[in-house]
Amino acid sequence: MPVTDENLLGSDKAKLVMPDLTGAIALEDSTFARAVYQRLASEASIDAFLKKSRSYSLKERRWKLPQNSTRLFNGDFYTRVRNIVSSIMNHFWKDAMTQGTRQVVDTHTTDLQHSRSDPESHKSRPSLVIKAAGSSFQTPLPKTGETVTAVGFSNAASCIEIRCEGDDFPVEEQLVRATIYARQIFIHQPNRRYVRILVLSGHHLRVFHFDRSGVQYTPPLDIHEEPHTFVRLILGLSSPNESDIGLDATIFWLIRNGRKIVGGISMRGADDSETLYQLSRLEPLFCRTNICGRSTTCWSVLDGDTGEELLVKSSWRSEDRTSEHVYLKEAVGIPGVVQMVSCEPDRCQTLWFRGRHLAPAGLQNRVETRVLVKHYGFPITEFTSPKQLLWALRDAIAGHRALVKKGTLHRDVSIQNVLLGKPGAAPGDRGILIDFDMAIHYSADGFNPPSTSQIGTRLYQSAMVLSTKEAIYPLPHSHLDDIESFFYVFTNIIYAYDDRGVSQPLGGEVKQWTIQESEGLLGELKRAYLVVGNPLRKPICSRWPEEVVNVFYAFRDYLRPLARQKMILTDQEPEERAEEWKALLDHVDDHYDFVLQLFDKGIAALEKAEAEKVDVPATAHKALKRSGDDDSGSQPPLKRIKSP
Repeated sequence: MPVTDENLLGSDKAKLVMPDLTGAIALEDSTFARAVYQRLASEASIDAFLKKSRSYSLKERRWKLPQNSTRLFNGDFYTRVRNIVSSIMNHFWKDAMTQGTRQVVDTHTTDLQHSRSDPESHKSRPSLVIKAAGSSFQTPLPKTGETVTAVGFSNAASCIEIRCEGDDFPVEEQLVRATIYARQIFIHQPNRRYVRILVLSGHHLRVFHFDRSGVQYTPPLDIHEEPHTFVRLILGLSSPNESDIGLDATIFWLIRNGRKIVGGISMRGADDSETLYQLSRLEPLFCRTNICGRSTTCWSVLDGDTGEELLVKSSWRSEDRTSEHVYLKEAVGIPGVVQMVSCEPDRCQTLWFRGRHLAPAGLQNRVETRVLVKHYGFPITEFTSPKQLLWALRDAIAGHRALVKKGTLHRDVSIQNVLLGKPGAAPGDRGILIDFDMAIHYSADGFNPPSTSQIGTRLYQSAMVLSTKEAIYPLPHSHLDDIESFFYVFTNIIYAYDDRGVSQPLGGEVKQWTIQESEGLLGELKRAYLVVGNPLRKPICSRWPEEVVNVFYAFRDYLRPLARQKMILTDQEPEERAEEWKALLDHVDDHYDFVLQLFDKGIAALEKAEAEKVDVPATAHKALKRSGDDDSGSQPPLKRIKSP
């Protein structure tokens, strides 16, 4: 019997891929399957193969698979199908098979380890894997104590799932199983653009295609009635050309003993010239683990001329959204904001992978953009002193202000999107605002689209943005919402860390925000937090200097009437509130001036306190010393605990 997961549809593995199945498209016919690899082999070449193949009967016009399911079980159907697939590859890809760069492997009893970001117990056993070697593949790296395996998701060109005729294998389970395999291939091969999985149930085949727009799958196709289509699909999934199997060939590695040892990224300039950048790390600095969506991937690279470390960011936007590079171009020269070096917009579209003239109704086309930007410091959560934290927030807010003045609103201010400046950064660049995927062109005195809770990061969204579904007349997303988001970044850090950046158990109101599933209720919780203004709990206050706590209280007090006024306006018709709303936005400079002054005063107070400590007389220091300290010097620094 085939090896299967018990209760796959209810498993944790299935739950991880459910978001990627939203909007899955069931194609009405098999045109996609027939056309997608049409160019790889002509009718005549396939006829010639079928004529001499030992795996195909011209007389019976069928592949040599037992027609009876019992005979198929007894005859080891995995081996039968593997032999057919191998014969196709040997005929058309003889060099690749001889050199060992492509090989079909029976893996139905082999555990393929899932990503290290998934639970350790997560493994899968695809029936067959098309094993690949080349500039994008490497042999799996086993976990400590585990046996080395020759095949895994890191060197899988594709997977083929097989079930015998008569097996209970509903399309829902086929879809989930194929998505689990595809997700792992995307994670283990970060230069993947798309993945295609075949599911063979008896003599009926489905093609599951995955890209950053989601998944589409064909109706069952009879491999006996359409041998040419079956051959082309096998050729496409095993092609020696990495672009055919969905890999971005502009990202590549040098492989030694099966493992990546050095890599590079090629970027095309506005003049169509190509520049090669060496990867400073073999794996991405950041990579999303979902299939569908923006799928942002960031690579650290080195400038070959200067040796400067830069960052390459690839992401997939909805085709109706303005590309991030447009806003980055407008932000050039603004302190406190990520600086773009070059860009490669509109590199490709998911529409192209599905056939430009075959794209189904309902497809949300996504477009890839790649930008090269300056590399900055660590995330803001890696601060090591209260002053460094206030500096970073202050300069990022000032950068945000300059953006608004130039007509750009960020709309996704979050703890992930504020970085520390480089060590020794000049004032203005000690904190850096990044990631303009959600930005829009904005005018504080003009028309702006209504806000939506679908834009931004929930934990840091303003109370008003979170309440847009419940609001009668939602307000446009404004600079005030982003300023409030900066406050929630500050709040999260105050609750989750101490003044040296050491993580602490999260408690109080912020913990409730992290577990609240309803956007509307989360908006109410944040509004109450601003309006009621309860003092910070003693354990929190005790780990932060008074100067920082005072900035926090003053920031919250300033936002309170603004948040209340915005919520009142959401109950009024746009025409009725127009004058009052405009008057509120007209004070944009006042809003930023006040908040920046809060941080400037806090920083000055911290510096004054530091100076006063330095000025304490030496005799006072001696009086405070404990016995036995004379020969020990200072205590060793507390080891930094990384935030989970």
